[in-house]
Amino acid sequence: MLNCCVETKTKRENALLSSSTDDLLTDDSEDDEEEFFDCEAEAEEFMAAGDVPHRRRPKHSLWNKPVGRYKRCENLRLLQTGEYLYIPVTQDPTPKTEDQLEEDERVMLQLGTDAQGMELRTRMMSASLLSDMESFKAANPGAELEDFIRWYSPRDWVEEEEVDEFNQKKGHLSPRMQLPGNMWVEVWTAAKPVPARRQKRLFDDTREAEKVLHYLEAKQPREVALMLVSTLTHASVATLAHHAAPIEVPGLEPAVRHIAGKAELLSRAPISDMRRYEELAMELAWAECVVAQVASLEHKLCPGAGQTQEMRKFLAALVTQPEALVPGGPRGDIASRIRAMFSEAHKASQMISDNDPSSHITTEPWSPISSSVFPPASEREFILRVLAPRPAPTSLITPHRLSVRLRKDEIIMAGCFSQDTTFQ
Repeated sequence: MLNCCVETKTKRENALLSSSTDDLLTDDSEDDEEEFFDCEAEAEEFMAAGDVPHRRRPKHSLWNKPVGRYKRCENLRLLQTGEYLYIPVTQDPTPKTEDQLEEDERVMLQLGTDAQGMELRTRMMSASLLSDMESFKAANPGAELEDFIRWYSPRDWVEEEEVDEFNQKKGHLSPRMQLPGNMWVEVWTAAKPVPARRQKRLFDDTREAEKVLHYLEAKQPREVALMLVSTLTHASVATLAHHAAPIEVPGLEPAVRHIAGKAELLSRAPISDMRRYEELAMELAWAECVVAQVASLEHKLCPGAGQTQEMRKFLAALVTQPEALVPGGPRGDIASRIRAMFSEAHKASQMISDNDPSSHITTEPWSPISSSVFPPASEREFILRVLAPRPAPTSLITPHRLSVRLRKDEIIMAGCFSQDTTFQ
């Protein structure tokens, strides 16, 4: 609501700066409307052209000129004067928040169904109707209630088969509009020809903004945070979707769609169960972590060189799998970038400058010196393979394999042995 107030105020101020003539519609047929047809020959020629003769009428007075026209309403003409009917520039409908709509509904129910309550209810609902009628009268001088009904509520205008002198079908108001004490008749009688820009504002943005600020001042920080949960969640999901779009990681795109759908459902539900928002926050954190890891690896492994399909698959494997094979082995292009990355990290941790001779020493990944560049290994694995006769020295030579994993606090060994079953 506060943003809507700011936008409405800015729009109104820009409209005031513009010339009042911008609201008038200049139509090519204005000159044609001012022509008078006094002789029958001219009238017959005009009828042959497919139009109707106008009733002789004076020009608009200085105090009764049309103001606030938006555009012509097709080929409709005013019933009394025969001038074209113009759609007026009207005020925008009053925006309301959900709590304001609920409050209005509660007030309407409290008024009851008696005569006094119905009268108060009618007055509350007639403010927008009065504004539209005043704009219509200003844009169409000489208009009647029937003209307004034809534009505003066409279902309440019952057309007949006969045609009037302006070559348009005659008609009459619906039974609903002919009831005694009809609100539309009373409002039309009270309405004056005033364009929308000179009317009293239906939506007072200044007052509504002050009400919003006062409402926020009376709230505790916890209550304000609860009101912002839905908006912040939407902003988080939009930011995540924007950054995750170019990333090709298996499972990331379906996860983002699931998070967006869940956030949409929560935004429509009342904020009563924060546990569901906590679950959504955990899913957001996981997806954000994946996006941040990929962005970090892209920055470190391919600065300015762009990504190949092989590099994209490698990055996806790094963030989704426990282990990833380096394409090209230890001497490939990706392996050299990884060594350069760890080398830069080693220099930064040891505070070694580029001018230091030791910083230019190149090592192979299998040399002992490279252990100072790479971080300490958390686990080592050794695989021993051998061909030997078993179970007897005269048996056939069979393959054997022994796998050993060394960790800080344990050793894991797994053996796979074969034996000759023919010549034991």
